[in-house]
Amino acid sequence: MSMSLKEYIEFVGEEAAAELFNTKLTTIKSWRYKQRQPRVEEAKKIISKSGGKLDWESIYGPVEQNVL
Repeated sequence: MSMSLKEYIEFVGEEAAAELFNTKLTTIKSWRYKQRQPRVEEAKKIISKSGGKLDWESIYGPVEQNVL
């Protein structure tokens, strides 16, 4: 089952996500509300720590969506 980063944060809870990804709660909220995206190094950590529930497209969206 694939879910977006926003859905994953909602599923585990903001505080639990902040602890899991070792980042600030404000950062988690900014990712959840799509005010900003994780940096590549953060995304690698997120993918690894999500246990396979998230991948690059879960974080950044489908490739065709990001093409100009």
